Amino acid sequence: MISEKELISIGVLKRTHYKDLPEFVFVRRDGLFVPFRSENISELMGEEAFVLRSGMQNEEDGLMTWQDLMGYTVEDDEAGTIGKIAGVDESTINTLATLEDGRLMPLHEDFIIEIDEEAQVLRVHLPFTL
Repeated sequence: MISEKELISIGVLKRTHYKDLPEFVFVRRDGLFVPFRSENISELMGEEAFVLRSGMQNEEDGLMTWQDLMGYTVEDDEAGTIGKIAGVDESTINTLATLEDGRLMPLHEDFIIEIDEEAQVLRVHLPFTL
């Protein structure tokens, strides 16, 4: 069974002709990720699609995606601990983290001070209070 940590969201499908997609895309159905052949994506319009992370990057290259921050604790340099990231929405121009309590927080490189992968902590300096 494929877990969400093994996948990267590529957004909501809006067109039927995508180039450079891997052979399979995944869609969440009843809490599980179901594979569909990329050539058959016309039936998935309007749904969020995912691809295997291993197909998008070499895991040894050290690159992180916004999706990798799910489960991280967010600590602001002034406000202290803000909460844990429960989800990441990259469907708009502004990437947003949804915290466990439902609050939204912008994810932007300008706000990030440090990412501690070992402790799973995202240290930020937000110009406002959540």
